[in-house]
Amino acid sequence: MKYVNNILMVVTLLFVAGLTGCTTDAPADLPKASLNGVTINKYVAVGNSLAAGYQSSGLYKSAQKYSYPKLIADQLTAAGAGVGTFEQPYWSDPGNPDPKTGKAARYVIISLADPSNPVIGPKGETPTATSPENAATLARPYDNLGLPGAPLAGFMDTVGTYQGGFGAAIIRGAGGLPKSQFRAVKALQPQLVTFWLGNNDVLGYATTGGTSPAAPTPLATFTFLYNQALDTLKKSVANVKIIVGTIPNVTTIPFFTTIGPKVGAKLAAAGGLALYYQKKGESGVASGTTKFTNPSGDPLICLTGSPYAGLIGTATGKFYKDNGFPALPAGIDTTKPFGVHPQNPWPNALTLDSAEIAIAGQAVSDFNNAIKTVAAAQGAAVVDFNAIFTDINANGKLISGVKYTSAYITGGLFSLDGVHPTNRGAGVLANEIIKVMNAKFGTNVTSVDVSSLPALEIPLGKYMTSDKMLPYIAPHSWDSFLKLWQN
Repeated sequence: MKYVNNILMVVTLLFVAGLTGCTTDAPADLPKASLNGVTINKYVAVGNSLAAGYQSSGLYKSAQKYSYPKLIADQLTAAGAGVGTFEQPYWSDPGNPDPKTGKAARYVIISLADPSNPVIGPKGETPTATSPENAATLARPYDNLGLPGAPLAGFMDTVGTYQGGFGAAIIRGAGGLPKSQFRAVKALQPQLVTFWLGNNDVLGYATTGGTSPAAPTPLATFTFLYNQALDTLKKSVANVKIIVGTIPNVTTIPFFTTIGPKVGAKLAAAGGLALYYQKKGESGVASGTTKFTNPSGDPLICLTGSPYAGLIGTATGKFYKDNGFPALPAGIDTTKPFGVHPQNPWPNALTLDSAEIAIAGQAVSDFNNAIKTVAAAQGAAVVDFNAIFTDINANGKLISGVKYTSAYITGGLFSLDGVHPTNRGAGVLANEIIKVMNAKFGTNVTSVDVSSLPALEIPLGKYMTSDKMLPYIAPHSWDSFLKLWQN
């Protein structure tokens, strides 16, 4: 037994030693948790689905209670803040309904019969509620104002143009005022605000393959709106401390990095065939081809393409049937082998080609420069989520001896929709915000114990061959998810 224990110890040490090169995130060795004289009696989170606790394509309580704002509120309370109950608009499990089907929108693992081809999507469960469980009893705005689908313009929106399907439930009027995120913050008069908006000003363009909307928000509009948001916050909320976040590049999240390598492997196994794909603006015969020999120069395939990846090489028009095309686009011939013939190519809506990647990347860079400039002028602290996500994508993150990555499912940080964080991913976001808050405002708020948060409820042992894993997410499963950006 002693010999076995020694062997296990050696293996463990070798395993930990092998995780070099990745970012580490151990609990900070801070003095006893304290606000260090800083007054925080109210904390409000302004944001979108990332703040709301949206996970695996839905809002549901068992995930929402680990939203990064709620985790921050808990750590503030532990440090002596008088924030009281941090109110969130909880949707009782199994979560919010898909407006198209009426069934719970949340993704789960439906089948693991083939571990290399897991079936993922809504389970067909009937929601227990169509609105937040505390909507009728809470007589004030929520503290978590995370609004799924909200672009930057949604912050000052009082008529619902940019509030999407969740606006009426989450953005509550105060004092007879029209509903808006800004007026809710003003009514609550917090000492601390986390403000993370702007992701959706580029993400909607990217997740639809550059088709809907057809372009990110113009930079001049974004800059004006960001300056307006922070300026009105500073003028309307006395002595408010503001923490903002930059926008991660879309190429660092598994929604765009999961399917491409699997398609490349499938083509290589078929004798080195090339993928024919539609470039920006194309709807018929394709001009793009790739054998995925240069990942940095190849197109990115969206996770929405997962149900079609297994059809490559077959004569099919399934994509056009699934998406309700009244007729085939000019030049398309579905008797040709799908994906490997220019007349039946991989569709533009499921791909980001080099031109679209460049447009999204430029928007992210420009938006982040604007965020940093406005934040500096307004005295706001900045969490550089773009740098953080880029580093995790390249190196992973070591937390309590476990390496987390940006890989789909196996990485542990992203939920089943490939965009939104898991509970532990939310813990990482919370800790980055807490780190910046302590540095900027002199607090000693302790970090979240990420390893204590519930992990994604998946038997990860079945995914040890993740390099071969090709998830299948049915086309209709994306209806609710994609509506976030198609207001």
